[in-house]
Amino acid sequence: MRSLTLSLAAIGLGAGCQIIEPTAPSDAELLVDACYEAVDDLLSQHQDRQDLERMLVSTVVDVNDVKRTTMFGRVTTEFLSARLTRNNVDVIHPTVREDHLLIQETGQFLLSRDVANLAMDYNARTALVSTYAPLERNVIVSMKLVSTVENSTLAATDFVLHRSPVVEEMLESIVGWGR
Repeated sequence: MRSLTLSLAAIGLGAGCQIIEPTAPSDAELLVDACYEAVDDLLSQHQDRQDLERMLVSTVVDVNDVKRTTMFGRVTTEFLSARLTRNNVDVIHPTVREDHLLIQETGQFLLSRDVANLAMDYNARTALVSTYAPLERNVIVSMKLVSTVENSTLAATDFVLHRSPVVEEMLESIVGWGR
């Protein structure tokens, strides 16, 4: 009888316990993590704090058409900027200036011929420029930390994401010039 009582007690205790299985990160969380890891990689490659005090950040654009971006490009830019800020980098989002920057509802695009002037105006020694390449099953994001003083690449990194339904939806929301 005693073993039956212990068995029933064990069953009763077990019924109140909930087994929580770990869940896989969502597609959006994978994008955030990839962006954060990419920024950490760039910062580990170039640790000159003077260069990293202030940084211009342009919108991540489609490598096939740098005059447009999508929700994917804009959201990725926000994640990159947030991680830079958390690493004590003063992120500069340049204001609308037709001679340096093209902004409509699409995002912020640095024009290479004007980066030096723009960097001087904002006292930024570096700029983060990024592109993405949509492929059939994946999206490749390529990032470069560029010296606005020497016009050279200081650090570079890439990451690949699966074209999940969430990523696909963000890629389909295209915003182009004059649209």
